[in-house]
Amino acid sequence: MTALVQELGQLGWTDGRNIRIDTRWAAGDADRFHRYDEELLALAPDVILASATPSVQALQQATRTVPIVFANVGDPVGMGFVESLARPGRKHHRLYPF
Repeated sequence: MTALVQELGQLGWTDGRNIRIDTRWAAGDADRFHRYDEELLALAPDVILASATPSVQALQQATRTVPIVFANVGDPVGMGFVESLARPGRKHHRLYPF
């Protein structure tokens, strides 16, 4: 998370000034994943960054309209998150590997 915020800063994006970053950590708890998905979607984000397979699965069930950028998913094609890495947003409505 620190690296992401630093890189965004180098690109001119600063949390609280021209970007808003809200974080949730479910720590592998399925109930938290669903509760946090609802909380984040209620904030009407432009994009969501998800880390690891369980969070991507929960978000994919919760929304088909908000783009989800994800990391730390071992085989996104095999998991059915994307049709291909070359054209990730085609199959499952705006899922993008990071």
